[in-house]
Amino acid sequence: MDGVSIENTNKPCIYVVSAAKTTITTKTASSLKVTGTIEDDGDTTPDAVIYAKDDIKFDGEACLTLDSSETESLNTITGKDDIKFEGGEYKITSSKNAVRANNSIEVEDGSFTIDAKDDGLHAEYNDDDSVGNIEITGGTFNIKAGDDGLHATTTVVISGGDITIDAAEGIEATQVEINDGNITINASDDGINAAHKSNAISPLITFNGGNTTITMGAGDTDAVDANGDIVVNDGVITITAPTSSFDHDGSGTINGGTVTINGEVVTEMPENQMGGGRQMGGQGQMGDPGQMGGPGQRP
Repeated sequence: MDGVSIENTNKPCIYVVSAAKTTITTKTASSLKVTGTIEDDGDTTPDAVIYAKDDIKFDGEACLTLDSSETESLNTITGKDDIKFEGGEYKITSSKNAVRANNSIEVEDGSFTIDAKDDGLHAEYNDDDSVGNIEITGGTFNIKAGDDGLHATTTVVISGGDITIDAAEGIEATQVEINDGNITINASDDGINAAHKSNAISPLITFNGGNTTITMGAGDTDAVDANGDIVVNDGVITITAPTSSFDHDGSGTINGGTVTINGEVVTEMPENQMGGGRQMGGQGQMGDPGQMGGPGQRP
């Protein structure tokens, strides 16, 4: 696309019906927009500005502006298989999910400014809960979402990039693994949430590196919440949480890295939230789980 501008009312601007592989390369600034209700084409409702029934890849050096904000509940990019970004700049305004794939979303590079009423990146296939993953190895993200910044059925793996999320939940999947990158999350529900979304794997949150900063709103909120285990092996984790920093149904372990909760460095995983909306401390914790640890600490 080289200076392309398309505005449709009831059809996608780009509709990939059948192709082994499609690549969209933006050479100079281009824009695509849908303003009305998408029509059913007989067996499919291609509910996106760009809709692909097969794999689709994006690259280029210029800015591609995508807009579905004037519609009711319309994704901006939908891929029924895999979606991959290898470069380019993307400004996305969506009335539903900004980017939605059945199988996977992979980002190697690119610049993303996303304003979505639902999720920023969403990977889910309703008929198979063993797929639906997000992998980020590079790129710059500024995501504002009404629900989740990143949402996957199986795994979210972050090994690079600069990611800023302002959402109800920052990252949600069955397993979340952070290996590298700079991640800043402002959330009103959970910052990072590992939930039972797939029967193929168990909930788990693992920090192996990177720099993760989570700021939580008031109320019944958890900065890092797992329906299974939480493991911190390395990395810098900075949490500001008025109610709960770490909440896990399984085990919680800090093996390394630097973990700071409400301005205080901890070396042991805090106890789960206990009655009255307060957490018991971790660092210097006494033997009885019911006792408060550290000098008045309530991470």
